[in-house]
Amino acid sequence: MNLHYIIGVALGILGGILTQFGQLLEKQAVNQVRIDSNEKSFMRRLFKNRTWVLGVIFGLGGGTAAYMMAQSMIGPALTPGLMASGLIVLAIGSVRINHETLNTSEITGIGLMIIGILLLGLSELGINQTQVRATLADHSALTRIAIFTSSLFLISIITRSIAHRVHGRKGMLIALTNGFLACLSDFWINPLLALILIVLGGNGSLTQEIIFVIAALILMTTATVITWQNQLAFKVAQASNVVPVAQVPIQISPIVVYFYIFALKPPSAISVIDILAGTVLTIISGFLLGRRKEEIAQ
Repeated sequence: MNLHYIIGVALGILGGILTQFGQLLEKQAVNQVRIDSNEKSFMRRLFKNRTWVLGVIFGLGGGTAAYMMAQSMIGPALTPGLMASGLIVLAIGSVRINHETLNTSEITGIGLMIIGILLLGLSELGINQTQVRATLADHSALTRIAIFTSSLFLISIITRSIAHRVHGRKGMLIALTNGFLACLSDFWINPLLALILIVLGGNGSLTQEIIFVIAALILMTTATVITWQNQLAFKVAQASNVVPVAQVPIQISPIVVYFYIFALKPPSAISVIDILAGTVLTIISGFLLGRRKEEIAQ
């Protein structure tokens, strides 16, 4: 085990802790703002709240930076599993800091989520930057990327629209929407990291430059929308429910990316077992965590 790998693992764990600690602070700030504020007034007041700003700095700033560095060092297969360490911080902090309550099924759901994510992370579905560059040069792969991207955008629009119509599940559906948007962010960060030195160094082709710009735009857009929608979900639901529910599509989408977009074969039979077990546990945990009726807004 070399130093490069150890640093990557440490950054992945640090990214998870910073991200979820930031979410806890954001939720604390949301609780301080009147629950009946309209959306414009609500967001304006959050921007003036020091706790919320600090949460964004920790989560969106520090957490994202650590995640990107970890992904560049140890790849996208293991990093999401390491980021799951933040769910432990979320569960404890939600009770201690934000005074949320967790019933037995929700504690079980968080536990299953952590185990499921770790299994998916250990499945060795590694994708290195050389494979990313080769895929971006394949026209059929670019078609698959376009289908994958537009499908996730469409699904996120549908779930966000349903959130307006379903009472008692708005926060969970917004969280699910954020999960689908995060899938886009998690995928497009790979082309960005693979092409950043080539494009900024002036050695990229026209196709590479276009892909780089698309990746940057998608990452900025999804980060902004996810941050905004998280606060709306926090208005009506517990952070200890909202964040893990969003993890369901986030943890399953790398499987689609690996087998559909990159068209790679599993490295071993153990990997297949890890994938199946991790996916099942993640889906079950999503159901357990999404069952609570949203009563905070009342």
